[in-house]
Formats: sequence, C-alpha cells, structure tokens
Amino acid sequence: MKKIFDVGGAEVRLTEKEFRFAEHYLCSFNATEAAKEAGYSHHSARQQGYQNLTKPYIKEYLQHRASPHLKSLEVTQERIIKELATIAFSNVGDFLNSDWSLKNLEDLGNGKTGAIKTVKKSENGHGLQLFDKLAALEKLWELTNINGG
Repeated sequence: MKKIFDVGGAEVRLTEKEFRFAEHYLCSFNATEAAKEAGYSHHSARQQGYQNLTKPYIKEYLQHRASPHLKSLEVTQERIIKELATIAFSNVGDFLNSDWSLKNLEDLGNGKTGAIKTVKKSENGHGLQLFDKLAALEKLWELTNINGG
C-alpha cells in the first residue's frame, strides 16, 4: 500500500519502505545507510539506495521536504552556480605572490577564498590546496548543456 503526499500541488506515492528511506536519507545523506534503516536487505542496501535516488517521485519528495530548509539557509541555484564558478575559474596564481609566497587571505575577499579546500602551515611556509577544478568545470558544463548552451 502506498502513502500519498502532496508536494506543492502534485501527488507523490511512496511505499512505506520508500518513505522511510527518504526520511532517513534526509538525516544522513547516505543512501546505503538510509536503505538499511528503511528495512532493505543489508546485502542489497547500496544498490537499493542508489536505485531509490534515481526514482523521479522519490527525488520530488526529497526536494519538497528539503525546500524549506534550503530557503531558510538562503541556498539558491544562483549561489550554488556562483560557488562552482569560483572553483572552476580560480587558479593557484590567484593566491600566490610573485615570489611564490601566499597572498594575504584578507586581500583576496570572499569571491576567491571559496575555492580553497585547505591551507596548512609548516616549517617551510604554507601549503594550499584548491577544490577540484575539473569537477566544478564538468558540473558547469552539464548545466550549460541542459540550458541549451
């Protein structure tokens, strides 16, 4: 028997296991663990979790449930794309002086520092690691292709 949920004027029908999966997924964002908690076999939990995340009606339910939280945190498509662009179009040279020393982070502003994954201090100076530029470019490329780019 399926439960019926109103998700912004549309109906979504979920089985009890799908509902429990979705609710646990929203707490952990781990599909395998959510599948186990929902009652799927531990042996097939990874596959079931993946399959559930590909079902359009489960995605719709998850988006509907997450929407108020995203709004309260001011998470928007524009902000996400802007952060991806920061990562994609930042270069290590943006963070280094001509003598290879690290620029003062206060001088970079928030627009660039979002690309920094880690900064480590050692006896020899500072180590800087940026987020994955290629992954960010790939995500932006996918978005431009979706929008007819």
